[in-house]
Amino acid sequence: MTTQTWWGEHHFDLEQTRRWHLAGLDLQLKRSAQEWHIQSYRHPQQNEDEHSWSVEDSIENLPDTSVLRRYIFNQTHENMMILPALADRSVVIKPIEPLFIPANQSVTLFVSTPLWLKIAINKHEKPLLDIPVIRPTDTWFGSSPIRGEICYATKVFGRIDLSQLPIRAFRAVTPVQIDNHSSQTMPIERINIPTPLLPLYSATDGRLWTSTLAVELTNNGRIPKLRIEPHLHQQAGVATLQNTARIENQDHFNGLFEHFFD
Repeated sequence: MTTQTWWGEHHFDLEQTRRWHLAGLDLQLKRSAQEWHIQSYRHPQQNEDEHSWSVEDSIENLPDTSVLRRYIFNQTHENMMILPALADRSVVIKPIEPLFIPANQSVTLFVSTPLWLKIAINKHEKPLLDIPVIRPTDTWFGSSPIRGEICYATKVFGRIDLSQLPIRAFRAVTPVQIDNHSSQTMPIERINIPTPLLPLYSATDGRLWTSTLAVELTNNGRIPKLRIEPHLHQQAGVATLQNTARIENQDHFNGLFEHFFD
């Protein structure tokens, strides 16, 4: 079985089983007349740099340590959707090499964050399963041990040239437009990307995108001005919405980024 993307809508006959191999996450779906069986096995050593995947019709058993979930229906629908999604918590990105933006300079950094997947009857239904493809490590982001939030952590290059950022199956690109209008050089050590507040799109070249984060730093204070741009970055080209933001309430946005930079 050959597909262009690991996500999408898939048809199942009764008693048909299909398996996804996703960078160390094995996911198997089976349809019966009144049940969907979703079985998953996560390999102990997953790597964020792994982006190979395949889909196949399968009757082989997953390891004994796999997790089987049974979903009971009056009657199962013949189609099931696997959808890419952004992380369910904010993702703190750390540039692999130190980055500095001098005073009165502007730059767009193209950064990436790891993906989740959702399994649902359709896009409008609550998903049956919502799990990371490769689970990132946890980190704390905030001004003190009691003021902040638990996030995920990942390392990035922070490219300014999109062509230097390879298309990767299990990461989404977020453009971060930074305008440093202050009189000081701005070090970029860690950035808190609000993935639950961002929609996810797929471009025709297979790259996954989020909305642009626009950040403005002035001399008036340490806290930057932030906004989520309503339109995709122009380099995304033609793109299709794959998932809406997990949190639609923009009031959450204002309190989330008292400490956007660290």
